[in-house]
Amino acid sequence: MFRIVQIKVPDQKIFDAYKHSKSSLEGLQSVVDLAHRGDFFVSEPMATTSAKHFTAESYLRTMFGDPPHLFVDLTSDYKLLRTRAPQAYDYGYVIEIGTMEGDSGPERLVAMPRESVNYQSGRYSSGLYTPIDCS
Repeated sequence: MFRIVQIKVPDQKIFDAYKHSKSSLEGLQSVVDLAHRGDFFVSEPMATTSAKHFTAESYLRTMFGDPPHLFVDLTSDYKLLRTRAPQAYDYGYVIEIGTMEGDSGPERLVAMPRESVNYQSGRYSSGLYTPIDCS
């Protein structure tokens, strides 16, 4: 089963990694956008099934060892939908989980924050791509 997660690393760990593992930190930053929030650097949310997650996890493992404690599980804040809408209909908070062939052409499985479901569903419906709730 997939999850939606976010990397959350204490800023001191990032500062130390810059001194000792600069190339790994640069590699991580080439995969995810790390934003400084309070005492942490956090990434954008991502699916654990994505290539981005696997690559980021590899860089984190290189710098910090076993990284599960560096991921925050956001799955309960997200809803899973199926749609035929093209990616052009997605707002920035939509996470594509995968694609499949449907009866009427290609379909996508997407996750989005629960508070954005009605707005995003309206966007899909405006192009006659009414989504189906899969949660």
